[in-house]
Amino acid sequence: MEVIQNNISLSINDKDLANIKKLRELVKEELTPYYDTDFNLLRWLQGHHNNFEEIVPKLKSHLAMRKSNFKLDIIADGPRNNPVHSYWESGLTCEAELTPNCIVNVEQTGANDYWGILHKFSLNEILMARIYDLETMLRKIMEKEKETGHQHSIMYIMDLSGLHFDSNLITMLRGALRSLSTFITEHYVELIRSFVLVNAPEFISMIWSIAKPLLPEKTRQKVIIMGASHWRREILEMATPKALPAFWNESSENGVFLAELNRSKPVDRNSLYKSDPKETVASGYYKQLNVSPGKSSYVDLKVEKVKLVFQIKIIF
Repeated sequence: MEVIQNNISLSINDKDLANIKKLRELVKEELTPYYDTDFNLLRWLQGHHNNFEEIVPKLKSHLAMRKSNFKLDIIADGPRNNPVHSYWESGLTCEAELTPNCIVNVEQTGANDYWGILHKFSLNEILMARIYDLETMLRKIMEKEKETGHQHSIMYIMDLSGLHFDSNLITMLRGALRSLSTFITEHYVELIRSFVLVNAPEFISMIWSIAKPLLPEKTRQKVIIMGASHWRREILEMATPKALPAFWNESSENGVFLAELNRSKPVDRNSLYKSDPKETVASGYYKQLNVSPGKSSYVDLKVEKVKLVFQIKIIF
């Protein structure tokens, strides 16, 4: 792990520098040398409108997570080898150039088998896989900020090619994908400058009407939607070809897009665990709980002094 030294830049005004100094003092016990940069603290100030009463507890919570077993400061030092990653490939490329101080990340949103991923892996495994990618993005940004003295952020391109509209998509938008989005918003404040949706299908307005109320206001304001007709031309007005995936090239285009990215593979449905919840509950081996959003429940257990294995199965 390289400690990226704090870089006071002329691009930060005096008022922001004063607020950064104040915030640093308020969280100094929790702050790690790796995370302690002016720009990291500035992002929290920007994301919460300099509201210290709101920022401090949220930032302390994030810093506590960084020091926990998650070991966020060093997670990006390791290889990208989480089992989830084969089905959710990295899309981090390089600077957009045409959009200043912005690094491109391309997610294969339409091609990724999110439904299969959610049924093959636990939410904890998925979360750790996403944290690795988020920390890799953060590190890339921190390195650029150290190099240039200017604040950077991510242009998060979501390629909707191949997206299908069905009940599974609606369930994911309202459930697990919403939870992941909330986690990113809470812990990676102002990491992402814009969400650029390309090759949006005709039913995008219906999807947006469902997703929009579930997103924080600041996130909604960052969304840019490009339809199926002209998105290839429009995206080239925002980012250089070397930052955009070569799998977008059509046979007649002679290699307009240059970034080499791996394609995500679908989940083999035959590899998924299948059981009838009613049968397992009836057997007495499981107890089924229905817990509504925002609510809680509990299970009473009477055990002898032995090693206890406690298993939770979440059914979407």
